[in-house]
Amino acid sequence: MKKLFTNLIAILAMSVICFSIPHKILALAKFSTNYQINYTVAPTGITHVKFFINQKNNLSVVYATDFSLSVNNTKINNVRVVDENVVIPADVTKTRNQTSISFSFTNKIVGKDKNHFFSVEYDTEDVATKFGNTWQINIPKLEQDENLTDQNIILTVPPDFPKPAYIDPNPSVVINNVYYFSGSQLANKPIGAVFGLSQFFKANLDYHLVNDLDNSVEQSIALPPDTNYQSVFIENIDPKPIRFETDEDGNLLAFYKLNAHTKLNISVAESIKVNFRPSPEKDVPVQKYLATNQIWDFESNIFTIPEVQNLTTPKAIYDYVSDKLNYDYQKVNQNQSQHYSASESLKNSSSAICTDFTNVFVALARKTGIPAREIEGYAFSENSDLKPLSLTQDVLHAWPEYYDQDKHTWIQVDPTWANTTHGVDYFNKLDLNHITFVIHGIDPFSPVSAGGYKVGSSKTKDVDIQPLNEISFPDPTIEIKSVDQNNDKIEITFKNVSGIGYHNDLSVENTKYFTSYTAPIVIAPFTEKKIEMDLINRPYLKPVGIKAIIYLNGQRLERNLTIQPLIPTFALLSGAVVILGSVALTARRIHFRR
Repeated sequence: MKKLFTNLIAILAMSVICFSIPHKILALAKFSTNYQINYTVAPTGITHVKFFINQKNNLSVVYATDFSLSVNNTKINNVRVVDENVVIPADVTKTRNQTSISFSFTNKIVGKDKNHFFSVEYDTEDVATKFGNTWQINIPKLEQDENLTDQNIILTVPPDFPKPAYIDPNPSVVINNVYYFSGSQLANKPIGAVFGLSQFFKANLDYHLVNDLDNSVEQSIALPPDTNYQSVFIENIDPKPIRFETDEDGNLLAFYKLNAHTKLNISVAESIKVNFRPSPEKDVPVQKYLATNQIWDFESNIFTIPEVQNLTTPKAIYDYVSDKLNYDYQKVNQNQSQHYSASESLKNSSSAICTDFTNVFVALARKTGIPAREIEGYAFSENSDLKPLSLTQDVLHAWPEYYDQDKHTWIQVDPTWANTTHGVDYFNKLDLNHITFVIHGIDPFSPVSAGGYKVGSSKTKDVDIQPLNEISFPDPTIEIKSVDQNNDKIEITFKNVSGIGYHNDLSVENTKYFTSYTAPIVIAPFTEKKIEMDLINRPYLKPVGIKAIIYLNGQRLERNLTIQPLIPTFALLSGAVVILGSVALTARRIHFRR
């Protein structure tokens, strides 16, 4: 990825002219600068970048003696500058997340409308990133510069690249594996592209639980959940928990019983598939994702300042947060356990890490009526200067997501990396390298993410994520645990006995006693789910046995079901006993009278 800006210093060309020109005219000195930038990606991922620059003098009395090009890359090599076909030396200075290439011209081009042609080129690892079977391209926009008049970009990728899932902005011309972007089309925007629709990972996670009490307790760990971006296949968990549950946010919890004064180490092996496009998620109870609390405290006075009053869309909030807050690389090692509120993060905007960016976004979104929550997890960073990881346990990451009520889906964004990469677009597209460990929507602190289950001050390495080539996930195995009648309801309980979640439709055929039922259903790995159907008919006097026919994942299942009568058998028998007793008593009385 790249980001550049030019700083042209105009200096008077000849001392005689210099002394004869009034100082106020010097303010008019400017240049018109055109760029053509070629990005050529090699099969290894190394990208050769070449700037062809045409600088035109707009005044007759000035010329440029020096040039400085700042690019948003830190891993660059083989810098080469050519001025009018002559190779010239350059000074290369690297900072935290930028590299400056400065040089003095050998040719002094004097005169109005005179053109000066030169080029800057280098190799970098920061443009193209390969993980498993996908490639990601990030080309940041040019910095605002009054001298810039036009730019064109040509991106060339290897012929065997997978098909692009996303390119923004759309190229003006595509010829085979070459993509052309014109200046009018770019509109000074960054270019982002993803080649490949999904990415696979292998995860090995370790958890450590301890019970210091004199009695046994029950504790839980949070496993990476299925989301509308990712699917998880639990291949092994050792030791086995006593049960699994999901919470209100969809987090998958595994529960263990710990005896008094014991420790327990748990190992989990998973495969994770991350999709580029999120799937829909309807019927989300959005009201609970609008609440204020001690972290997302949007009722604080700081959120009444004028600059936040017109932030009414997710994009406006994202732009504000990524521009307002400044990432503090030193803060990562300070106050490691401190979790600042959104109001404190906004007040101290010059010193922020990923949780600060996330909390301010969530608070501003909820203040505006946009459902939002926090994601904590793992994000692959090939360059921690450009894509820093802030959470202290196993160097994890945090980012927000908001619910789009028109698209009926959660949308993840990353304002932290938008800030540290100087404008790479993490709003319209999230890369395939963000893996969700936990979702914080109801409680900003719980559950704890994988990597955070440590004992005391131990610094064990508990998270290992490696990219994979594409693999096939097995189908989930769903069993019908029970089919029962509860008054005027039919209750069917399903159990997922496999390590992969079920996300599909459930259908029940209609009968004389209940109508057909079809609805999407989600059953997390190793958990149970109960559905209810209304009885529309019941026998009067005696139970009736029927078959419930259920379709799950294309499989037809049958279960016997007994429909209980409106008048229960015991009530009927009790009534008969009462009647017989009454008849017997009446007969006895008649007998005595006789």
